Amino acid sequence: MKLQVDEELLSAVLYGTERGLEMTGICPSAVGATKLFTANRSIAVIVGLVGRSNGTVTLNLSERAMLYLTGKLLGEDQVEVSEDNFDAIMEIGNMIAGSIKDVLSGSTYEISAMSVPSLILGASYNVYYTRGIATVCVDFELEEIPVAYHRDRIFSTTVSLMRRIGAAKK
Repeated sequence: MKLQVDEELLSAVLYGTERGLEMTGICPSAVGATKLFTANRSIAVIVGLVGRSNGTVTLNLSERAMLYLTGKLLGEDQVEVSEDNFDAIMEIGNMIAGSIKDVLSGSTYEISAMSVPSLILGASYNVYYTRGIATVCVDFELEEIPVAYHRDRIFSTTVSLMRRIGAAKK
């Protein structure tokens, strides 16, 4: 059985996440993909996307993963949650969304603008979209986090977009 995810969005999420994390010096491994979106980790960053296509990019991760990523961005280990971490993880979400936006330039999912990132704490929810919304959710592994914290090693990047009207499906 073939996993049926939108290849264009899958490529955008893979490349956009890798490129968006360049400033952290981290290159996580993709470990799975789906067209369903479940935010089962405690922190979510959501960035709205608008243009000829509209939707969102969501980064969903645990507190430990947030501290790890923000520590890499800020250049020093982070051991407790602070406003600096919140600002940094929203900036990381913004960088990933911006990279995905760049990848989709000229495609049937072209984006022209992004919203300010929103931070959700205590996230544990499922998102269901109306017909016409294409969703790709990719799980990535932060192999540098000790295996004793195996649940914290995985974070996801999800893009959900409504293809512009009149765009042909590939």
